[in-house]
Amino acid sequence: MRTQSNRLRPRGIVLAGVIMTACSMAGASTLDIEHPVYRHDIDPKRRASYEAQAQAVLALGEARLLALVPPRGVVSFCECPHCYGGVEGNGVLVWSIEKPDQLTCRYCGTVVFPNKNYPENQVLIGKNRLGEEIRLPYYANEKRHTRHFFTGHMWMLKRQWLLQRCLILARAYQTSQDESYARPLVLILDRFAQVYPHYPALHNRSAGHVRFCKNQDPPYNWDAGCWGFFHCEIPKTLLACYDMVCESPEFEKLSKERGYDVRQKIENDFFRETYRIAFASPYVVGNVVGYDIAGMAIVGRILNEPSYVHESVRRILRNVNEGFFRDGFWHESPSYHYMTIGGLLNAFRVVVGYSDPPGYIDAVDKTRFDHFDPERDLPLFARIRNAPSILDFPNGCSTPVHDTWPNRKRSKPRTRTVSTIAPAFGHASLGRGRGSDQMQAQLHFSGAYGHAHRDDLNLTLFAKEHEMLPDLGYTWTQARHWNTSTLAHNTVVVNRTDQLAQPGASDGDLRCYFPDLAGISLVEADGRRGYGNLKGIDTYRRLLLMMPVSAADAYVVDIFRVHGGTIHDWALHGDADEDSVASCNLNLAESRPNLLEAGETWHEPTTENSSFSPYGMVRDIHWASTTKDIRVDFTYAADPTLGIRTHINAGACDVFLGRAPSVRRTGFGSRADGRKLYDFWMPMLVLRRRGKAPLHSIFSAVHEPFHGHPFIHKVERLHLVEPDDTVVALRITHTAGVDTVVQTLDRPPYPLRRTTDGIQLRGSIGIIRQARPGGPVIEARLIEGVELSYGPMRLTSPQAACSGKILDVERKLDGDPLNAFLVEGELPADTDLHGRWLIATEPGGFTQGYEIDRVVRRDGRTRIVLARDPGLRREKGNMHEVYFPGRTFKGETTFTIPLAVALDRTGPGSPAP
Repeated sequence: MRTQSNRLRPRGIVLAGVIMTACSMAGASTLDIEHPVYRHDIDPKRRASYEAQAQAVLALGEARLLALVPPRGVVSFCECPHCYGGVEGNGVLVWSIEKPDQLTCRYCGTVVFPNKNYPENQVLIGKNRLGEEIRLPYYANEKRHTRHFFTGHMWMLKRQWLLQRCLILARAYQTSQDESYARPLVLILDRFAQVYPHYPALHNRSAGHVRFCKNQDPPYNWDAGCWGFFHCEIPKTLLACYDMVCESPEFEKLSKERGYDVRQKIENDFFRETYRIAFASPYVVGNVVGYDIAGMAIVGRILNEPSYVHESVRRILRNVNEGFFRDGFWHESPSYHYMTIGGLLNAFRVVVGYSDPPGYIDAVDKTRFDHFDPERDLPLFARIRNAPSILDFPNGCSTPVHDTWPNRKRSKPRTRTVSTIAPAFGHASLGRGRGSDQMQAQLHFSGAYGHAHRDDLNLTLFAKEHEMLPDLGYTWTQARHWNTSTLAHNTVVVNRTDQLAQPGASDGDLRCYFPDLAGISLVEADGRRGYGNLKGIDTYRRLLLMMPVSAADAYVVDIFRVHGGTIHDWALHGDADEDSVASCNLNLAESRPNLLEAGETWHEPTTENSSFSPYGMVRDIHWASTTKDIRVDFTYAADPTLGIRTHINAGACDVFLGRAPSVRRTGFGSRADGRKLYDFWMPMLVLRRRGKAPLHSIFSAVHEPFHGHPFIHKVERLHLVEPDDTVVALRITHTAGVDTVVQTLDRPPYPLRRTTDGIQLRGSIGIIRQARPGGPVIEARLIEGVELSYGPMRLTSPQAACSGKILDVERKLDGDPLNAFLVEGELPADTDLHGRWLIATEPGGFTQGYEIDRVVRRDGRTRIVLARDPGLRREKGNMHEVYFPGRTFKGETTFTIPLAVALDRTGPGSPAP
């Protein structure tokens, strides 16, 4: 058993116990080191340009510049009370130096301040850290229950403008050493040092919801601060300016004028105080803490405080080790992954190459830094940096799962797509094809660990260069509640109720994953915990099977099983980026305005935090009840030969075909415009089954993306000799032949399942391909089973799956030679398990997948060598996750390795998958 810490010590950190006892830096001065500490991207060749810009700043005069320093804090967001355009007051109002007492809406052009229609005639009153009363005037829109802090927001815009002019002066000074550029900078820094202690701590994240913190002494809440909010307490722009003018004699000149040490006041009353507030924050691991982590290191390096730098590095290490899953994913979403990485990269950049002063040893962890290089010395960071890219669409855009901005390109477009998976995060992508024929069917089964949607077992399908079955992704508009709802995803809603979105309570479980079975790929996951808020939901699982037909085309078999509740709504959405048209093979003669039930009231959303029934968002519905098979086409208005056809067997159900807002098209991020919510629509299908609890439903569908003409001629449900409504048997006739898929929930000893036309299966999944109806079998797959036969074709396997106990774990990062599981159980001696996926089941039923490299038998012990770090450690008889979420499982860990065998009689030149 190993108990080594997972904390990674970069090679540039030297242990104090090896070198010397800790020493103090008492008496060290900022001027003991050379300034500027950083290069600040200054180009000496641009001196003339810097000075020309600086002269324009000087022309404003010292008094006018100093008047732009906010006296009592700022308000970050403010909405336009005339049009309420944009999103939540984020970048809505604009300010200019030419009209310094005016605010104008960028959307409608209205001058909202000053404006007699929107008077700031009310006041929010509170106290700062010094006990002084602070008054923040505002205009209140009583109808919308919204407050508008025009003056406070204008101070924020003035400060932004001023800080950019400070940078202009600092660059001009660095390239010219002309003290006329340093003088106004020193004055501005001194003014900030004077006023900063008077700034109140405000909750400042949302427009109109500004309030004073109850406790004006840190720590503050995540959305609060004195300088701003959102972990941006340390003013990095002014620190950069101070670094560039630090050695100017203007500090001493002003000190004589003021009668106090100006440099000391700036450092102690301003910069060190912002460090104190950032240091006190309990939010050490998070998606935005990199901002203040970088700031802490910058303060330390510029003020010659090595302890600040060490604290920054400790926080970097904590985020790397505690915030990412073992597969390298940040625990929230791809967008927040890159946001977190961006902050950590900034933090890395400000400490890279740093060396402590001679003799310094940190008092907290007894380390010192010598030419620190975090990217070189943290091997995990190299893996996490671009981890979500393995799930990117072929066009390079991130899959928009959870709060991820859609259509954000994070990687280079690919020419070829294969199947990939993020097994710890919980997302699999079945992929195939080249060029414009690349295709992905993605199954989402992650838990909710922040910025999450209620989306267990959501399907996303990308084909023919379009996200044909989309995940809406992130929005800051008033439709946020819709985007996060279960109904807004391609999944099943039980009892018209949203899934859970609670950390650790909604994790899905991977059941099997085959990335490539000679061209065929499949994944199955269980999302039962997503409905932990409803009693009696004992089955909630989905299987996706990708079946190639030709180099250009493939289809996806989609089997969704639900048991429990009284209402099951299977939802499917058309393209969210382009206009498309929906059509159905049934006569949908009835109509209704939305999917609200009798007695339910629609509440129009007005803000990002608005709550409403997502069923009211589905509009203009045509519907009918049916027991027939259903076929729905989503085709593109710009090209009707392009689209996706879905063939569905759901049994007796109601079919609703309508439309829902295409929220993506309102705009991106802070530039979205909520006024456009109902300007763009996407088609939407809902199949509803009702019954007494526990209702049992199987929604079996075949998704057929096409360009030109559909290639599937017929999809039919086969009958069993001994009927069993838990078994799905589908026959798909297409341009390349006939495929039969039989899927069961059976476990060993497998019962015999027989279709009425002669297919026999003992196992979980059987797949058969014929070149023509009634023709000989040319391909077959037996997955987690012992026998599949049809006519003279018989495919057998001596073992459906390997299983056993995981006795111990080995990790290279713990000093072991291999990443491996030491196991007890029967493994076939003659089976190559390379590339297969082991499913480990922890106590409590949590499962995760691990890719196998090989099996090693030595000294009477069997090791399953893994392709990557398992991220587990056996401690005191329990299994512990060394990465996020850091759970400890008490009890026995078991494993299963589903096996598959294949038959291929296609021969050279034949159309094989």
